[in-house]
Amino acid sequence: MHASPNESAGPFPREPIPPALLAWAQQTLDVQEFLEGIREIEATGGRTFESLIAEVEAVVRPS
Repeated sequence: MHASPNESAGPFPREPIPPALLAWAQQTLDVQEFLEGIREIEATGGRTFESLIAEVEAVVRPS
């Protein structure tokens, strides 16, 4: 049996998503772009954590 989105799925209780937040997310999500990103991750194996950290550090601490 699957838990509903409002039931606790672990140590953290789940709160209902406010309708305004859900509406905003639905307006800003580009499903096609999201799926293309997932396909790229599946095809390439994704990125290493180290490369992600290096990219974040480059933004935070420009040379």
